Amino acid sequence: MFSKTLFRQASRASFSSSALARGLFKDYVAKLNVKYVTASQLDAIINENPLTGLAPNVHLIDVRETYEWNEDHIPFSTYLGKGVLERDIQNFVPDVYDQVILYCAGGDRASISADNLSKMGYKQVAVLKGGMGAWKQAGRPIVTNERAYSDRVLYGKTVEEEVEYRLKLQNSSA
Repeated sequence: MFSKTLFRQASRASFSSSALARGLFKDYVAKLNVKYVTASQLDAIINENPLTGLAPNVHLIDVRETYEWNEDHIPFSTYLGKGVLERDIQNFVPDVYDQVILYCAGGDRASISADNLSKMGYKQVAVLKGGMGAWKQAGRPIVTNERAYSDRVLYGKTVEEEVEYRLKLQNSSA
């Protein structure tokens, strides 16, 4: 039983950063009924069609945040962030019998998204096990953006100008 003092202290802490919350989240994700594909399996799916990378009925979707997509992503994938996935999926995948493979950085966000798509009626939904991290660790190819738009336009300056400005500030206060 929680004492009132302990409860007040626990409620002041950020919920998402508490050990209890991380345990609840991991338990929740572990209970989802989700199919997984490995980096090797996904690479084989991509390489089945050397011209387009994916068969017309296969959709590889990145559900990470926009800034993560802007940094790098798996070739032939489409960006559809987790925040709008359920609302917009029919625009990208109108046939519920098409194969949908989701990925995020580590697999948790994609697992939750896959569970939601299955509940919506999609029949062949899978998640890249270990996400982008596993893909990179396996040495698979990635598409890297030299510089994202948000990097090029930073407070009306280029990245180089911003770095130079911050270095000057740092050196003047030292």
